[in-house]
Amino acid sequence: PDSFRLGGVNQMVTVLFADIRGFTSISENAKPERVVSLLNRYFSAMSEIIFEHGGTLDKYIGDGLMAIFGAPTVSEEDALNAVKAAVTMQKRLVKLNDELRAEGYDQISVGIGLHTGEATIGYIGSDKRSEYTAIGDTVNLASRLESNALGGQILISEATAAASGNLIPVNQREPLTVKNRTQPVNVLEVRWA
Repeated sequence: PDSFRLGGVNQMVTVLFADIRGFTSISENAKPERVVSLLNRYFSAMSEIIFEHGGTLDKYIGDGLMAIFGAPTVSEEDALNAVKAAVTMQKRLVKLNDELRAEGYDQISVGIGLHTGEATIGYIGSDKRSEYTAIGDTVNLASRLESNALGGQILISEATAAASGNLIPVNQREPLTVKNRTQPVNVLEVRWA
């Protein structure tokens, strides 16, 4: 506790956001305990994949999650591991949907967005409550990519493709105009199926 202090450092990371599509209608039509059970199963499966690929689970945001690859430990494979995690998440969701359907749950789909760049990483908050997290434009762009991904899609930036050695099969998408950016962002869709 004595060594704890608020603040952060700038470093290169790959940020992953994943969000369940149509979750509001699912939660409106199901009992709360079934919604909680569904979320817990989904988050358990997805979190395990993030950890297996060397990521740090930053937070759960409603029915979404944020993960960081490259903090607190850094490796040359961070971006590639992040994309591999996203692909594994989509593939695992196919199996999870089979399990959920057998138990009477509705099928769910997830949109995922990733961006690689510099972010400020550290403990953000107050001296009473803080979170280890990333902030900055890199995080914002990853979130914008995720919000534009349809269920089953993984959208990545050119920076993430380059940082992963251009080893991931992708399709070029239309450039995306995002909030607080003057130039459209080039977007790539990962071919994972």
